[in-house]
Amino acid sequence: MRFEKSPSYFIQYIGLKTLCLGLRILPYQTACMLGRNCTGLIPYIMRKRFERCMHDIQLAFPDKTPQEVRQIAMQSWRNIGQILAEFVKLSSYSREEVLKRVTIRGMEKLRKAEAEKTGGIIHIGHFTNWEAFGLGVSAAGIDSIVMAQRVDNPYVDEETNRLRHVFGGFTIYSNHDANPFFSTTRQLKKGRLLGILTDQNVPGAEIFMHFLGRIAAISPITALLSIRMKVPIFPVVVTRENGKLICTVQDPIYPPAEYNQENVRKFTRQLTDIYEGWIRQDPGNWLWAHNRWKREEEGKRWFAEHPQCQIK
Repeated sequence: MRFEKSPSYFIQYIGLKTLCLGLRILPYQTACMLGRNCTGLIPYIMRKRFERCMHDIQLAFPDKTPQEVRQIAMQSWRNIGQILAEFVKLSSYSREEVLKRVTIRGMEKLRKAEAEKTGGIIHIGHFTNWEAFGLGVSAAGIDSIVMAQRVDNPYVDEETNRLRHVFGGFTIYSNHDANPFFSTTRQLKKGRLLGILTDQNVPGAEIFMHFLGRIAAISPITALLSIRMKVPIFPVVVTRENGKLICTVQDPIYPPAEYNQENVRKFTRQLTDIYEGWIRQDPGNWLWAHNRWKREEEGKRWFAEHPQCQIK
C-alpha cells in the first residue's frame, strides 16, 4: 500500500511540481536562497518533527547549548530546501553547465576504476547534496548506478528518478526490488560504479551499531558487496564553496580478503566511522529529518543478547 498511487499522493506531487516549476525559472542563486527560506518555516508547520530533530542532535552533541542545537536543526532543514533548488536547477542544465556548478575532485580515481573495469562502490549518504554528485558524475560521462530506498509517493519517486538520471544511469531499490543484492552484484561484475546511500534506517538489517553515540540499524550491504565482489570503496563527501558544490572522491578503501560475518561487521564499522566523522565536522548539513534511530530499543535488546558484538 505504501507505493500505490492515490489522490492524496497526486495532490502532494502537484504541489511539489508547481514549486519546482517556480524554482526552474529563477536564477540559480535566487532559487537556492528561496529554497532555504521556505524550509525555514518547518518549526511552525512540522513542529513535532522539528522537535525530534533537536532531540536527536542534543543526544549526539551533549555539549551543545539548546541555542546551538536549534541552529543546527534549522541549518539542516534549510539545507533540504537548498538541495531541492539545486537539484531542480541542475537537472535542467546541459552537461557543461552542470560541471560549472559541480566540481568533482578525485575524478581520476573513478575514471581509472571505470577504464580498468574493476568496478567499485561509492560510499555516500544524505550529506550536503548527494544528488548533485550523481548528476555531476553522469554529466562527466561516468557510467554509474545508484542504490537507494524508494519514496513512498510513487509520483514523486518517478519524477525524482527522471531528474536523477537525465544524463544516464538508473536506480536499484533496496526496499522494493525483488533481489537487490543480485541486481547490484550483476552490475559490479560488469565493472560499473555503484553508489549506495548508507545512512538511512534499515527495516530489516541484522547489524546494530553505535552511530553518533546511539544504537542504530546499519546496513551491511556496502561492506558485504565489497568483500564478496572484491571491489574497492570510494568514500565521497560533498561540501559547498563559493556557490559551487564540491564533491571530493577520497582514496579507495580495499576490503578484507576473507568473507565472514566478523569481517563484514568490522568493515561496516570502519565505513560508518568515516561517515560519522563527516557529520561531526559539519552537523548542519546532514539530514536529521530522517528518523535514524527508529530501531534503537530493538538494538538495545539485541546487544543485551549479543554483548560480544559491541563494536563502538
